[in-house]
Amino acid sequence: AYMLYGLNVWGLPLYSVGYVNLLQWILLAGTSVPMAQAGAHIAHKINPKSLKWIFILVMIYMGLKMIGVFSWLGLPI
Repeated sequence: AYMLYGLNVWGLPLYSVGYVNLLQWILLAGTSVPMAQAGAHIAHKINPKSLKWIFILVMIYMGLKMIGVFSWLGLPI
């Protein structure tokens, strides 16, 4: 849909088909697949209890970041 709706829009970046930038899409997709495999490989090597705590800490960080706690405190995190 984004490709069709943006076909006649002027001023889009190079390598765009509609609102989809093919260069960015290829770079994102091309790195996502190998990194997902690497992440799964590493996750199987880590102790499950440690992995659970890593995920908990990441989710807490993401939640605090989404509600703006770090910006409110003036932290550049």
